[in-house]
Amino acid sequence: MGASDLSSKRAAFFEKTEPAMLVLAIVAVTLYLADLIGFWKAQGLEGVYSVLAMTIDIVFFFDFVLKACLLRGPYFKSAWSFVDFISALPVLSYLPLSESNLHVMRFLRGLRFFMILRTLRGLRFLRLMRGLQADIFTDGRSPESRRYNLALLGAAVSMTLFFAMAVALIYREADTSVEAMALAREKEFYLVSGVLFAMTTVLALIRFQLPDVTRNQMASLLNVTLPHQLADSLLRDPNSYDRTVEMPATIVFADIQGFTQTVEALNGDLVTLKSYLSQAMDAVVQVHRKHDLIIDKYIGDCIMAFRGGDLVEGCERDHAYRVVRASLEALAALEDMGNPYFNKMRFGGASAEAALIGAFGTSTRLSYTVLGDRVNLAARLEASVKQCKVSNLFCHRTYELTRDREDILWRRFGQLSVSGKSETMSVYEALEPNGEMPEWLETYHQGLAHFEAKAFGAARELFERAHVLRPGGDEASQAFVTRCESLMAASLSSDWRPIFETSK
Repeated sequence: MGASDLSSKRAAFFEKTEPAMLVLAIVAVTLYLADLIGFWKAQGLEGVYSVLAMTIDIVFFFDFVLKACLLRGPYFKSAWSFVDFISALPVLSYLPLSESNLHVMRFLRGLRFFMILRTLRGLRFLRLMRGLQADIFTDGRSPESRRYNLALLGAAVSMTLFFAMAVALIYREADTSVEAMALAREKEFYLVSGVLFAMTTVLALIRFQLPDVTRNQMASLLNVTLPHQLADSLLRDPNSYDRTVEMPATIVFADIQGFTQTVEALNGDLVTLKSYLSQAMDAVVQVHRKHDLIIDKYIGDCIMAFRGGDLVEGCERDHAYRVVRASLEALAALEDMGNPYFNKMRFGGASAEAALIGAFGTSTRLSYTVLGDRVNLAARLEASVKQCKVSNLFCHRTYELTRDREDILWRRFGQLSVSGKSETMSVYEALEPNGEMPEWLETYHQGLAHFEAKAFGAARELFERAHVLRPGGDEASQAFVTRCESLMAASLSSDWRPIFETSK
């Protein structure tokens, strides 16, 4: 076993003794205060008190000696060594010297209340000193530890000097009559009680205030780096960081359009690029947060988010609905924002009956995310949006989970085969409803039915009409017109199927 390992084990041992030393310090001060008001004398228990007090003083003395011998350098670099030394001083009152010379030393037993400060950090249920960035037997290497040790040492020295001056004033008179000594002990009682009361009050305030301040600071930091649902969970239960669950989820990828062109247009002005990009991303994220989506990660100008798992409430239908509504509202928010460079976004989403949600990574770094086949599908659908000439694409399951919602209008794009996936599927574009089913959308669906029936001439006419009927035109219908013309000019094989294949 190396020297450092042995030192660490010794330090860990003394940390485990801290709760017991705290209890002993409280008992010592309580017995001492009772002695100052003459309780033990009145009860005829002066002998019992003397034995108890001497035993406690010897324990504190040997506690200091053992730490000094076993912990050595790191211990003496810590201000706690001075506190322990002060706590061990009352043992001097048992030396075979004149009581008149050392009567004042008995008062030093009251300095054991420093043990309250010393042991608070060792008590897990208080966790009072966690924000001070210092261990009980720290070697003071970090700046925080050095500043903390200096502050603690200054406080301990100041309190020691204060008690020394107070005792000198209380016992400054030469009169050693019974009445004078009783009055002095009464003053000593009130002095120690007052200091302990003030110390307890301050510690109680710190006990309740420091965790709140630390929690607010940690919450602000965690919310910047983690999904707010995860940050709230970790603040409630720090040990839940590595929990994973298998639950339904809907995943969505959102990618800003025109990023490459904007980079070229700005001619290397990265400050302006960052400003407008952050503005656009913030608009989308605000909508995601409104619908309680979990922001998984940022991938350049792309946002991956999902809804599901045990950090959010709701069923599978609710997850899908929130994701779709967030996508539609994010598109509207971008258009209304007036960003000259980033005002459009592509969305691709998919719903999973069961996805693995939680912390994944290595033993040294974890990331909260969602895993599953539908995650890959959502990413592929987002990449297919541009080629399909739509604003978003969602899988058939997302459509089934939300088709009865009145505030979502669906356009069936048709059969799609995406890059990297062997399966073909029906995919859908979510639209904002505007009263009844618009005529252009009904015409489009009629054209799609003719297209899938290989009636390309009739399909082309319907798609052309849908493009004209939709205010501003319909790019998807135009794309189908081109496909119809191409297919009409080609000789189709008997096994031809109306599947649109996309590439990366």
